[in-house]
Amino acid sequence: MATGVDGAEGRRSLLKKGLLGGLLLVLGGGSGLAYFPSRDGFAVPQQLLSVTPARFQVLAAIATRVAPSGADGAAVALEVDRILSYAVAETRQDFDKLLGLFENALPGLLLDGRALPFTRLSESGQDEVLESWRTSRLALRRSGYQALRKLCMVAYWTQPSAWAAVGYDPPSGLNAAAMDDSKLGTPEWVAAQAAAAALPPPAGGTP
Repeated sequence: MATGVDGAEGRRSLLKKGLLGGLLLVLGGGSGLAYFPSRDGFAVPQQLLSVTPARFQVLAAIATRVAPSGADGAAVALEVDRILSYAVAETRQDFDKLLGLFENALPGLLLDGRALPFTRLSESGQDEVLESWRTSRLALRRSGYQALRKLCMVAYWTQPSAWAAVGYDPPSGLNAAAMDDSKLGTPEWVAAQAAAAALPPPAGGTP
């Protein structure tokens, strides 16, 4: 899934569109410019790989609004965090700044007329901000919105709970090996193989 983060041009080139875009990213990266702290509306389920706990709150709030109705925003954000762990450090830094730009009250006040962080807005208020990014005249905001939305949608459809909506019935039994192929080489797969190797052989089997 790393190819969804680093393409030929790279996500970072999409996040730096002109002098104004670079300035906005600087504002987004400056946590001291925010008038209010982020709202901790989502529990962090486990250790994060790419984003900070504060940025996770922003990502989960965005995921809740852009993913299909009823989606678990925290679960989607956690999967995005995992996807981003495959990206180069510079790309992850740019996404951190992008999330900061969504959240920061100062650029929000200048561009959207809002004096609250994104996570502290109502659902309708968050939708208005997302729409302003989607239709913005600034390339940075349009490309930033699309990058986050696409990542959230990819992360959403990797969740088994979403498969029933498209009529996908995952295989079971021996055929389930087809599902496990995508996990080959991951830390979880390596740990599972090590645990299996440590088990005693079955009764009557070859030691």
